[in-house]
Amino acid sequence: MRKISKSQTQKNAKLAEIKKGMDKRCFFCGMHGYDLCHILSRSLFPQYYTEEWNLIIACRIHHEMYDNNIKFRKMFNSLYNQVVQKVQPEDIGRVKKYFGR
Repeated sequence: MRKISKSQTQKNAKLAEIKKGMDKRCFFCGMHGYDLCHILSRSLFPQYYTEEWNLIIACRIHHEMYDNNIKFRKMFNSLYNQVVQKVQPEDIGRVKKYFGR
């Protein structure tokens, strides 16, 4: 088993706490969702990994579609508008590209 750092353990605990207070329905379809989905990919935008504004709940199908399909992400102006107001100015260009703008 891979050892998890203390820093990662703290991040995971923070994410779990945030998830407790969130609506448990999928943001995209309204059905029961159970995956915590990062609006901005944690691999591309690690600085926003534990920001509450960067998290939504999604069912597994929509989570995968969101992560892997720029055309799907492009359809959600509300998510784009939500994050573009929160990110650091130097990240706006990358956010636009991530959302296919």
